[in-house]
Amino acid sequence: MKLPGKSIMYSKSVFPLFPKILKELQTQEMKVNDLYMAVSTEHDFENFISALDCLYALGRVKINEKEKKLYYVD
Repeated sequence: MKLPGKSIMYSKSVFPLFPKILKELQTQEMKVNDLYMAVSTEHDFENFISALDCLYALGRVKINEKEKKLYYVD
């Protein structure tokens, strides 16, 4: 997980992905691949997955097991 510090700029860390992911999921449930394509213009897949892990741990994102889609939690 890339966290901002002396060697990693904030813009290259996982934190800027949080609002992008949440904004996309507020409008509709999405599969992981579709969500990645929608939000990752300058971030790699590793950062994207780390951001999803953090949001899931914080209870902001859940998984619909039946449809295999992510959704936003208020």
